[in-house]
Amino acid sequence: MLATACGLVAALAPSLAVAADTPDAAQTTTQVAQLNNNTATRPTSNQISPRSGTISNAIPPDVGRGATEDIVVRAQRRLLKEKNSPSAVTELGSKQIAATGTSGSIFSVLRQAPSVNLYQQGIGDNAPELTIRGVRGLEVATTLDDVPTQDLLAPGSSYLQNNIGSFFSLDQIDGVSIYPGVAYPNKNTFGTIGGTISYSTKRPSNDYYVDVFGEIGSFQTYKEGFAVNSGSLDGPLGSGDNAPKVLLQYSNLQTAGYIDNTSARYNNLEFAFDKPYDDGLSKFQATFLYNTGTGYDENEPVPVPYLNRNGLYSNYNTSTSQDFEQNQFLTVILKDDTYINDYLSVGLTGFYLHNNNSSDTSANINVFQPSGDASYATVNGASPFINNSAGFGLGGLFGPGTPNYLPGKYVYNPFGEYPVGSKYCPAALAAKFAAAGGTIPCGLNSQLTIGVSDTYGIQPRATIIAPQVFGIDNTIQIGALIAKEVSPTNKNYYGATSNVAQTADNLSAGYPVGPLGAFSGGTQRTIYQGYFQDKIDLLDNTLHITPGLTVEGTYSDLTDSAIYDFAAGGFTPFKQKKWDRDYLPFFNIAYDFDKILPALKGLTAYGSTGQSALFAPVTDFTPNGDGAAPGASIVHLYEGGVKYNTPKLLLSVDYFYQKVDRDFGFYGSQSGPTAGQTIYNNDGQREFKGVEGAATWQVTPDVQLFANGSHVLAKYLKEDFAFVTVAQDQYGIALRGAPVTGVPDWLSTFGADYSHKSTLREGDLFEARVTGLYTGKQATTYDISGNATVSNFPGLVPAIGTALPGTGVIPGALIGGLPPTGCQGSNPPPACTRFAQLSGATVYDPNGGISPFATFNLDLNYTLPTPFFPMIKRLKFDLNIQNLFDARFYQYFYKQVSPSACTPTKSNPVASQYNCSPSFADAIPGQPFSMFFTVSARF
Repeated sequence: MLATACGLVAALAPSLAVAADTPDAAQTTTQVAQLNNNTATRPTSNQISPRSGTISNAIPPDVGRGATEDIVVRAQRRLLKEKNSPSAVTELGSKQIAATGTSGSIFSVLRQAPSVNLYQQGIGDNAPELTIRGVRGLEVATTLDDVPTQDLLAPGSSYLQNNIGSFFSLDQIDGVSIYPGVAYPNKNTFGTIGGTISYSTKRPSNDYYVDVFGEIGSFQTYKEGFAVNSGSLDGPLGSGDNAPKVLLQYSNLQTAGYIDNTSARYNNLEFAFDKPYDDGLSKFQATFLYNTGTGYDENEPVPVPYLNRNGLYSNYNTSTSQDFEQNQFLTVILKDDTYINDYLSVGLTGFYLHNNNSSDTSANINVFQPSGDASYATVNGASPFINNSAGFGLGGLFGPGTPNYLPGKYVYNPFGEYPVGSKYCPAALAAKFAAAGGTIPCGLNSQLTIGVSDTYGIQPRATIIAPQVFGIDNTIQIGALIAKEVSPTNKNYYGATSNVAQTADNLSAGYPVGPLGAFSGGTQRTIYQGYFQDKIDLLDNTLHITPGLTVEGTYSDLTDSAIYDFAAGGFTPFKQKKWDRDYLPFFNIAYDFDKILPALKGLTAYGSTGQSALFAPVTDFTPNGDGAAPGASIVHLYEGGVKYNTPKLLLSVDYFYQKVDRDFGFYGSQSGPTAGQTIYNNDGQREFKGVEGAATWQVTPDVQLFANGSHVLAKYLKEDFAFVTVAQDQYGIALRGAPVTGVPDWLSTFGADYSHKSTLREGDLFEARVTGLYTGKQATTYDISGNATVSNFPGLVPAIGTALPGTGVIPGALIGGLPPTGCQGSNPPPACTRFAQLSGATVYDPNGGISPFATFNLDLNYTLPTPFFPMIKRLKFDLNIQNLFDARFYQYFYKQVSPSACTPTKSNPVASQYNCSPSFADAIPGQPFSMFFTVSARF
């Protein structure tokens, strides 16, 4: 549902934070949440709450125990003044989180907002990928209590790690606000060209309770956990409005997954401490989260011929192909907001995030065959692809005399450890590779990658409410973000089986980093960001103008004691550092029509424009075939809309246009004369435009109807080397005028919510929510051959002869094209490089696509008071059903030519390794009918 505003104040009195343990208390909490976010300044008007779906007064008549009237009035006045003007923000709360259920992730809950699409591989936080208005989720900022939680080193980049688990889980949040495009400066944070997703943590309430719960569901899914809420702890640290509160909660989730061989386990722990002071007008908060995720992903989307033969949810067994991950996430947030007086409040947040991650990709050595020959796992010409060196056919880069063998640093010699004829290097297979002129991948078919990162920073801020002058109000907000992330070079260990031993002999890349803050190799980035925002209220508080400015600067550094430089033709010590700086303006204007005509009460029109920046991943600072490391990509937002908000009806519609300039480009040469070279640039350009709408109708106090929809057009404006899929797991060429793949043209969410008290017995509560999700057609990709005709663009070796007419790929055979002559010589002509660059390049498929589909979810809750059980306050039963009618569909789909089944031939050893495999499709199916039942008891 579309909220009526996007502001949330920094200092909120605990006298306004009534516990939501009972329906009445939940109603009061809803009132406060609406007060925070209500755009109109009519403190006595009724509004529809986007979080609870109930009607409530904007200012409750009685809020909290022990609150004095003057404190309440001051707090309410500040809440009204600090609110932002309206924009296309969507706020999701407890209803939407409950509807997502155990099977969802912190990202899948966002699917209930306009213009958001998402897919993921399994239950829980399992490899979610999303788009917002067509922009990749990797290019969108995420915050938890306004602290940035996305990777600061590599925003907008995917490295096939950290796919299981996350820094926080659905259990640990109580709501999320989605700011698409460009958020207000005080919410925009760092590193985004797609907007900001702002999550808020679950906090302790005023009442003591202990919750214990257990859950059982489809696909051998089990979940159990507890939550202990201390309530107000009157004592030496404070009492009444100043009493501290503590929340401790833990959950364990384990599942076999709805796709074969994708079992996973998650452990999530939260400790939250709140200490109000100054009669509840100020607050200190401490948050500690420790989450782990362990389990299996698909090594890649499974070939469709395999799915057709073995079933839609089939997958290779782990002895054939696996990607096993073990990830740990630690988050510590210390936050203070201090009320100075009615004109000034200040705040400071300090945070620390730590991440350990490992990915173990492996495959049976017999999966790999030269020259496109079928292996035992091949179905109708489609072979599994493995995301490691063996899968990419890079065996010739390892061992003595190769770029990955450097005495004193990298000394792994797979051919010495696994000689031909040994158990893990069959002689017959070796003979086949020798006959084809390729390097056998023995000892490279299992790869363990380990990464570590540390992020720490501070966020000072202040809110200034100036005295009213000539009827004009000013609310000024200023703040800063100073943060640093450090990560050593990933360690890569190689072997023949999974669980590769972490020994020096097996180490091919990476070395340890020193203590926190001591940098001894790898990547690091320091962020300096400041913002200014002024909300000006004019014309009897009907015209609202919000200008703002964000200044961002980054210092980035990549260091390696020895890195292979393609231009230099060998190893060299390497250090690349870079300063970036951008000035990012923002402007919003809104007008309330209340004073013009009573019939227009609740109607507001608004418009916004602004810019935001996404800085290049620091790993892009390695030797670059296109010159210097790229700078920041910039998005330009233009947005306008209308909202109508009355006690029973909320309507909104908006139009947006977003243009990305200096879009990142990437290309990695895996074969041909330039094998090993990478290209990074800022030569691309994209645009996103569309219409969004939402409606919420409170039919009766018990019944609410809701719906939203969006239509998005996303396309490339220039040709460039680029990642061309949402997950950035395929790279190739962005074609001018081609649609951005993985972006549905239409999206919609619709449904009904029913809530009724005393249904079966006095004091009980029955709730039902049915949600429909429609996903329109999506563009997909395919791989072209080396002799496809493509227009010239920067980085692509020019075609010999006259300029090519038109743009895009001229339709032709996907594979089987012959390379130019002379490629097998010691000095191949440029045409050989161009052929290698185009071989296997992924582009938009004009004949492909994913057909539209719709799913329906149902969430039923029944809360039973238990006066007959003295120790138990209540029992709660929840039945959550996903994909109620068991629709069958593909979430993700593309066609490819797999290098894992190919090897260069003797006659053309440097031409291409993408020229022997047949083309086939890969896909990830959508979640089937799933049922989860939970019982919880409150003591």
